[in-house]
Amino acid sequence: MKMNKKVNIWALIVLLGLTISCADDDSTMRAPESVENKALTLISGTVTESEPEIEEGIAAWKVDIRTDQGAEVEIYCRQDNGNLLRIDGESGPFDYNINPSNGLIDFNEAKSIGVGVTSETLGKWQLRMEDKYSNDWVYSLEYTSTKLFIKATDGNVLDIEN
Repeated sequence: MKMNKKVNIWALIVLLGLTISCADDDSTMRAPESVENKALTLISGTVTESEPEIEEGIAAWKVDIRTDQGAEVEIYCRQDNGNLLRIDGESGPFDYNINPSNGLIDFNEAKSIGVGVTSETLGKWQLRMEDKYSNDWVYSLEYTSTKLFIKATDGNVLDIEN
């Protein structure tokens, strides 16, 4: 009986070790090349990392891109159909443009609208569907002390937070 308990304990330890090592291997999984290429059609640069993520309950691929000027952009695409979920401009310089298509204004137009509202320095930005704004695509531009929300379908300013 004691021998069976020892064998069972060792079997459990081995099984736990395999489970942990499998979990570690999954975290290094990269997005398919087609997803990385799609992200690179939105902005030119170098893919620095790509990995699976859960974005608001949806299985997604996150592709990190560094532009030649050093800006950091994260692009999230659905795993099931490749559609765009979100774009994050994490750090500048923000001297690039991104055209998400699908009838949405491009990033340059969003930046121009922001310049008309504040003279502050842009710190980061995001494009995503927002529940707060009837599930519409919205740019959020975060400046030094102001956050600006722009409807991406028509360029209207939805909100300004100070």
